[in-house]
Amino acid sequence: MPERLAAFVVDYLGPQAAETAAALRDAERAGGDPERAPERAEAAGLDPAGRIIDRGVRRTVVEGSFLGGPFILLLPVAFVAALLAQLRMVLELAALSGRDPCGPDAAAEVLVVQGVHPTPAQAHEALRKASRTSVDGREKASWPAVVRRQAYLIGLLTPDDPERSAVRKWLGWAGLGGLLLVGTVIPFVWVPACGVMYRRATGELADRALLRYGLEGRAAARAGRASSILRPSMLLVALRTALAVLATVGAVLIVLLTGARVVGNTWLAMFLVLLGMGALAVGWRWLRARRSRRA
Repeated sequence: MPERLAAFVVDYLGPQAAETAAALRDAERAGGDPERAPERAEAAGLDPAGRIIDRGVRRTVVEGSFLGGPFILLLPVAFVAALLAQLRMVLELAALSGRDPCGPDAAAEVLVVQGVHPTPAQAHEALRKASRTSVDGREKASWPAVVRRQAYLIGLLTPDDPERSAVRKWLGWAGLGGLLLVGTVIPFVWVPACGVMYRRATGELADRALLRYGLEGRAAARAGRASSILRPSMLLVALRTALAVLATVGAVLIVLLTGARVVGNTWLAMFLVLLGMGALAVGWRWLRARRSRRA
């Protein structure tokens, strides 16, 4: 999957990345804004690399967090869409540094930045093997290998993170497992949780891309990582998750105590109540985002 996706992204999004980088460079020289719509206040003073990262983080969060409530069935689509947004950001940074995002080395560089392969030579070899292997379902990796590779792709695991101890890594996996269990019963908690995870993962990916492509400036500060395990954003996610659990339990108790039925079925009434709560949660967050953009 990583090799095929990298090759696809270079073919499909490479030309767009080149155009974006060229427009940003031209706008910087002319002192203008390449965006048709006004940028947010916190992004207005950034250099071209900072604008690429800011836009890439926002795009990834929007695409990857579209999993809440009634949209849980779109999880595979959102996962791939978030990956495409991340890799487009990497290609745009590569183009900004002077590299060709459509060239023969672009896909290998993307795999190195992601941490899938440690060197471009190994990435090239993996790309050659992937191009020779037919997709017939006969070659399958083990489930642990698949989970680990996907965790690398979305940034839940990083290729080089010496600051994190083994205890913190296991706590991170335990928290993710708990989130999966809660999200199975209460799907709309994925919206804030995935927003934080994708924001952090995309920032770390941007850090590695800046280092790989030799880009410096204020962009590095925007992709910074928090060193404390008790980050305000994670505490907010924990609070929202707890509120979601309490709201769900309360809704189930109300249905059971009142004996509410739909077509004579209590389970159907319970399902519709939870579905409606998920839709309301997503709609509320969409309205807040829309008002924020207008402001």
